[in-house]
Amino acid sequence: MDNWLLVSNCNTFGLANSLRLLTNGIKIDHADYWSFRNKLDDYKQTLSQYAKVIIHPDINGLAYDFSALDNLSKIPSIKFDAYHPDLCTVVARGAMLDSPLGPFHSMIVLAAYQAGYDVQTTTALFRRDVFERCGYFTRWEIERDQLLKTFMNHGLDISGKFRVWTRGDCFMYGINHSKARPIHDIAQLFLEKCGIEPNCTDLVPADVMTSGACYPVYPEIGEVFGVRGSYMFKVPQEYKQISLEQFIEQSFGIYSRLAPDPFLPEVQYTNRHNLVKSVLMEALH
Repeated sequence: MDNWLLVSNCNTFGLANSLRLLTNGIKIDHADYWSFRNKLDDYKQTLSQYAKVIIHPDINGLAYDFSALDNLSKIPSIKFDAYHPDLCTVVARGAMLDSPLGPFHSMIVLAAYQAGYDVQTTTALFRRDVFERCGYFTRWEIERDQLLKTFMNHGLDISGKFRVWTRGDCFMYGINHSKARPIHDIAQLFLEKCGIEPNCTDLVPADVMTSGACYPVYPEIGEVFGVRGSYMFKVPQEYKQISLEQFIEQSFGIYSRLAPDPFLPEVQYTNRHNLVKSVLMEALH
């Protein structure tokens, strides 16, 4: 029996379990990046014994240089923000800052706090005309093309699967956390690329991502893309949702405790955040 090792990010468990469901005669060991790093010395002794080592492309070199392995394969994960264009990550005191939804912050909420707006005023900014001026309705094609290109660069054509994912419901919980079905489909495509006929099954592993934070698709954005929208925010590690007002109030509380230390979105969000700030200034005049 072949033995494979999967080392990836938050998608590790769903991807490993999908590979197990779709194959016979292959044993799948798995470790997320953080577990792998903590047991690096042990893994160094066994990596060459695996018939295949599968990694997320972004982790190569972070804890270990996998590039010398002859048995190396790579599977990227889904990053797609068209459903959640308001989302960003924030850095404070040299580290990632958690919001009430773990790493997920709202650019509108952050910009409103920086402008000195209160919770009620900020809540009123969540409306269609503000989203439109912030460019929130124009990200679909950019994100789709980049996603398809990322997977194609690793020999995986997800274009047909993508069309299925986008019918009927949002396939993302945030900008980089997808639901279980897309992860399962990617496992299937990877096996086909390896010349392995996947098991004929529609079983999909339990969606472990729901234990984390789940960011809603705002109703106005959902209407544009044909999916259900909501202003209820599912908090991490609890089966509990909070309202938009609660999310704003709790976010403001986190930001207020940092003063006077600076906190800003990560650099890849800088231009979009600056646009949001300028839109909010105009929206209230």
